[in-house]
Amino acid sequence: MTKPPPGSPAELRRATIALTVLSLIWGYNWIAMKVALAYATPIDAAATRFALGALALLPAAHLMGYGLLIPRKEWRLVAILSVSLAANFAFTLTALDLGGVGKTAVLVYTMPFWVVLFARILLKERMRNLQWVAVILALVGLLVLVDVTHLRGWLPSFLAVLAGLSWAASVVFIKSIQGKIKTHLMTLTVWQMACCAAVLWLCGMAIGTPSIQWTWAFAGSIGFSAILGSAFSWMLFYYALARLPAGMAGLGTLATPVIGVAAAWVHFGERPSGQDALGMLFIAVGLLLLAIPGYASKPAET
Repeated sequence: MTKPPPGSPAELRRATIALTVLSLIWGYNWIAMKVALAYATPIDAAATRFALGALALLPAAHLMGYGLLIPRKEWRLVAILSVSLAANFAFTLTALDLGGVGKTAVLVYTMPFWVVLFARILLKERMRNLQWVAVILALVGLLVLVDVTHLRGWLPSFLAVLAGLSWAASVVFIKSIQGKIKTHLMTLTVWQMACCAAVLWLCGMAIGTPSIQWTWAFAGSIGFSAILGSAFSWMLFYYALARLPAGMAGLGTLATPVIGVAAAWVHFGERPSGQDALGMLFIAVGLLLLAIPGYASKPAET
């Protein structure tokens, strides 16, 4: 069977399917991570997740014919991505540990808005008028969710927003180096997760985190997060990222926070307050506006 050419309808359709599956996995992964945090600190849970995720990617990388060697000059990229991933999940899991699943998921998944803004500034991807409206709606939603007029409980929201920002910066950085490095993204991902786990474990040792409670519940939840939520999901995301504009790839996961909110409601009885629901609505409408066909960000004309 002939492989569809890059940018063809068949390739775009496959990338869209990959993002759909990714959203389902990442949406339910919020439940798995919350369960894991009952038995481990955020740093140790994230470190274990990425160590196992890296191990899970090794056979896939081998079977797909990607080596594990990285040129010396490209190790700085691994370092940058590893620190970014460590910061992202330290923020994410600490916010999740301190706050609710649904609200944390929505705030972390403001990532697509930051991707659009960063891609406009750094990659010169053009933004259209409707996208500016969407970004404004997202910012209004952020203000409502974080509720800057009442500082009680602001820390989880603030950390979740920082997680979204660090994730967006990483997405745009990865997009910017595609085609400019010799290392395949699969290989880069394996080392990124492995080094991220090492960074987090060193941080855990430095601050003296309590030992992990190895129970069946922890093993099952961390296994889901590592194998499906990390290894398989990053494969899907990078597959889509290679075939779509950075802004569009980020927006493709817009169903994830909705799934996270619904799953939290079912599993933990986390019903959003009226104010939280309003903030989530602003963000959801903004995401939908950004996802309207024809308004995906495009490279600026030269």
